[in-house]
Amino acid sequence: MERHSCQEGQTHSSKFSIVIPTLNEGDLLRMTIESVLEQTAYPDFEIIIVDDGSTDGSTEDYRCRAYKDLRLKVVDGGGLGVAKARNRGAELAHGELVVFLDAHCTVSPDWLTRFAAALNAPDAGLVSPTFTRLQETQPRGCGLTWIDKRLDTAWFEPLDTDEVYEVPLNIGACQAFRTSTFFAMGKYEEGFNSWGSEDLEICVRAWLLGYRVLADPVATVAHYFREERNYEVDDFDVTYNVLRMLHLHFSAPRIRKIIRQFKDIPDLTKALDCLYQSDIFEVRARLVAQQKRTDDWFCETFSPALA
Repeated sequence: MERHSCQEGQTHSSKFSIVIPTLNEGDLLRMTIESVLEQTAYPDFEIIIVDDGSTDGSTEDYRCRAYKDLRLKVVDGGGLGVAKARNRGAELAHGELVVFLDAHCTVSPDWLTRFAAALNAPDAGLVSPTFTRLQETQPRGCGLTWIDKRLDTAWFEPLDTDEVYEVPLNIGACQAFRTSTFFAMGKYEEGFNSWGSEDLEICVRAWLLGYRVLADPVATVAHYFREERNYEVDDFDVTYNVLRMLHLHFSAPRIRKIIRQFKDIPDLTKALDCLYQSDIFEVRARLVAQQKRTDDWFCETFSPALA
């Protein structure tokens, strides 16, 4: 995989829009916002907080502060779900660059500087940092891949380099794009239900549309990996989103092979029926018409278990 120096063409001339969807994040939201405001060395950025239906009052202070600090903006999502909430924030962004950040993270001072340099490459689709757990600095993960036909994932340890490099997939806890590229790619998939797969799907889509997915071993985001979510997510929605991702990009034989591994998942048949009554085939046809690479290429290059 080709590597590109993060020092070449480094610039602070572009504005960064930081989109943070939130739903009942409580003190973790405050931790995230204050980390961005206090730690970020990049000089020109705005923060767009998308309140997706919080009932804990966690965004109220920032609604008030936004009148004094023009870098802050709070908008209501009202239960859009992750993909639509991120898209809502991007639609209000003023920056030439946009980064989506979970509302339970801390950032390294250089994170936006590193991302801005990486996104100078004309075929860069998106870039993500090295992740650690909020509670500890080890282990460190920098990109991930699917390791079997059940789509189980495994993290990569960061390479010993200060240059960005290609990875198959990145999680949505922190994904940065040129704003124009994000919209050219079609934003996060709005046909998904509330939560799940929107981050991995946009990585696959980027590769198939001819872009590259990058990871930065230097920029670091500490992320709170929950054992339990602080909001309700229907397992049906998670299953539906995985199936929609498969049907958007993968060949029929590959989809069948993967679905065989899901036979023990409750509501699989119901999710498939719901999917086939949706707009999936029209959206798939539109994406396939734009593809510059095939799913065979993606699997052979990055996920041999799916090849």
